[in-house]
Amino acid sequence: MTAKKLFFLMLGVMVIMMIIINLMINTSNSNADSITEDYFTNLELEVSGTICAVEKQTDTYKYLITLKDIKSNTTDYTKPSPLGVNFCVIKGAVAIFADHYDGYKIGDTIRIGENKTDLIKCISTDGTTRFIRKRSNVMLYTVASPNKRMKQLITLGCP
Repeated sequence: MTAKKLFFLMLGVMVIMMIIINLMINTSNSNADSITEDYFTNLELEVSGTICAVEKQTDTYKYLITLKDIKSNTTDYTKPSPLGVNFCVIKGAVAIFADHYDGYKIGDTIRIGENKTDLIKCISTDGTTRFIRKRSNVMLYTVASPNKRMKQLITLGCP
């Protein structure tokens, strides 16, 4: 076999391997998206409270938002999603949830699970709606590293 034929054979094998890897990644992502959509569509958690802390996570590009003086349909909530990550943790009068949106301000009121279409509603201190996050636009992460930090923050409570 000549060097030219060997080169093209190796090039062809590399292209085929790249296509196969790309298909596997896309299939994995679509499965995670489907799980996320089902999770937030069927999430029956209802929480409202005032933001007392917002912590940016550098490894996952999301924020951990701590709420105080909460009203909720449960007093203790640590149930992880099917992907193994926590969206929200509740202990007593404090709740922490994770989101990738950076528009949260201390003092704002948050309502989670208020209805079947909106998952997160943020109301500013002057009473106007700052933003609404639809259930279809919220993301779960496959990286579970924030779970440990959420549990640490929930024991500390609000600053």
